[in-house]
Amino acid sequence: MLLLQPITIGNLRLKNRFIMAAMGPELGNFDRRTVDYYLRRAQGGASMILTNVIATEAFDGHGPSSTLTEDSFEGFRSLVKEAHLHDCKICIQIMPGVGLGGKAPDRAKPASVSATPLYPGSDILFDELTREEIKFIQGEVFKTVALAKKAGADAVELHAYGGYLTDKFMSSRWNLRTDEYGGSFENRMRFLNELIEGIQTTLGTAFPLIVKYTPSHFLPPEHGYRAMEEGIEIAKMLEQKGVHALHVDAGCHDNWYMAMPPIYQQEAVPQLLAARTIKAHTSLPVFTNGRLGDISKAEAALQNGWIDMVGVARALLADPDFPNKLAENRTDEIRSCIYCNEGCIKSVTEGEGIKCAVNPLAGFESLKMLPKTNVSKKILVIGAGPGGCQAAISAAEAGHDVEIWEKSARLGGNFYNACLPSFKRDGEKLLQYYSVELKNKGVRIKYCKEANAAEVRSYAPDSVIYAAGAVPVKPRSIPGIDKAHVAAATEVLQNHMYMGARAAVIGAGLVGCETALVLANSGKHVTIVEMADKILPEPVFIQNAMMLHQMLQHPNITIKNSCKLMSIEDEGIVVETSGEKETLACDNVVLAMGFRPNVQLYDELKDELQITNVGDSVQVRKVLDAVHEAYDAVLAI
Repeated sequence: MLLLQPITIGNLRLKNRFIMAAMGPELGNFDRRTVDYYLRRAQGGASMILTNVIATEAFDGHGPSSTLTEDSFEGFRSLVKEAHLHDCKICIQIMPGVGLGGKAPDRAKPASVSATPLYPGSDILFDELTREEIKFIQGEVFKTVALAKKAGADAVELHAYGGYLTDKFMSSRWNLRTDEYGGSFENRMRFLNELIEGIQTTLGTAFPLIVKYTPSHFLPPEHGYRAMEEGIEIAKMLEQKGVHALHVDAGCHDNWYMAMPPIYQQEAVPQLLAARTIKAHTSLPVFTNGRLGDISKAEAALQNGWIDMVGVARALLADPDFPNKLAENRTDEIRSCIYCNEGCIKSVTEGEGIKCAVNPLAGFESLKMLPKTNVSKKILVIGAGPGGCQAAISAAEAGHDVEIWEKSARLGGNFYNACLPSFKRDGEKLLQYYSVELKNKGVRIKYCKEANAAEVRSYAPDSVIYAAGAVPVKPRSIPGIDKAHVAAATEVLQNHMYMGARAAVIGAGLVGCETALVLANSGKHVTIVEMADKILPEPVFIQNAMMLHQMLQHPNITIKNSCKLMSIEDEGIVVETSGEKETLACDNVVLAMGFRPNVQLYDELKDELQITNVGDSVQVRKVLDAVHEAYDAVLAI
């Protein structure tokens, strides 16, 4: 496979084509925890790791990026030295500035390239960076890369993409300056070109230098966003400047989901289209990122000559050993990313350290190692959703005797239902991983076995991990709720209900919206009824929500907000909006009114057995919560 073949960037040889793309981890400035986080990916087979660093916090204040200073120098040097033991190179990704609205404590306002609104419609304007401030930022970049080279770093990647500060200088959308840094193409590229020249002066022209940039924002160029024609011109300019490779991305924060494509992006992502176009206009090595943890897609892109290397970030959070497992023909053992963006991006943007929904050790590599037990215990896991599967795998790894009781005929719990829409099918790979790992770890699974108190007592486990999940809400107070043409969204997703041409989906949360899309894509006409004044009333991470809102602009979908279901009739539903009642004709009613924790058995047993409740049976939340709570429950045994 080309994925496993070596390649060179300038004079730097990489052992394979897997590069860990940078993510601001919000863990620390190369303290031991941060080093261990990166090092775990080096041990797992990545050929090069991009470590995200900001040159200065003087303007944007603290953010997820690390800083490389004299204080953090020794930690960074340790990372380089230890990564090299695994034939993994370290590339420092240097971010000159963020320019998105953060500000240092001693500043009155955020600063950016021009005095534009903080966000569309905002009354607050950025402070326009002065020439002196621009030179200060550039100087901090040069100091940082000099320290990186002194520490033994193998390459530098200059961060110039996605609507961050450098890209804002480059883009007429945000750059309204009238001095030598604004206006013409040459002037808008001046900040970037001065950075390149300064890095080359500091490190030498032979030191491998990569530029990460956005050839197209995939937004209307008439509004100032970059179109591909200018992206091609930039690529040619960068090659002339002596850059050694191009890291191509797509989009910006105005269509943020493109930068980190969520699960809904099943087909090849825009990054690959952009990279393929740029590759045709440059002789430089090109790589990109975005859902390329999919081995077949990544290999196809290499075989087709669209890219030369593969950038992977979230997939290496989910499974640090991903490249090694591929090299060892163990792809069925790869723990796949589910692209929920909850642990990797949401947690970081909220000021927490980086996490992973499916890998409870991501970001906790040196803090949560599971020790082998001295005394093997008999562990019963009730429920085989992600929480139950994680608990069973971890308990078996620790050396316990583990059995799962699962009331259905399959793994997955409600996560199985979430993977049924065609636009979320990649989630099934996680369930395939669980199936393989449970077998490899010797975990016994009894399907179609619904636990009851008497049988649990008879089994006499030393410890029970209760991961029974949640059940759909079905309000008995609504007249007609038990009619034959009414079904829960989970039943509809599993094709357990014959569906007519018209459906009313009650509830516009995540499940309701996704079920409505499944029906609309199959040709049904769908009305979504939501009591709240907007769809997705429960928080959904903004990247995922942005794409889902776009998908819901479907010709077969009508959305009625601030609308209450009053009753269900044989040929329709009665709803009330602003005190006015109306009847909406439909053939089926789909209930997506939320879930409630399934705790009856837990309540029966909690006072007499060692039992720990995890996941949705505690409170209905995300896969991340279930997996992390399950792992922690095993740690506590």
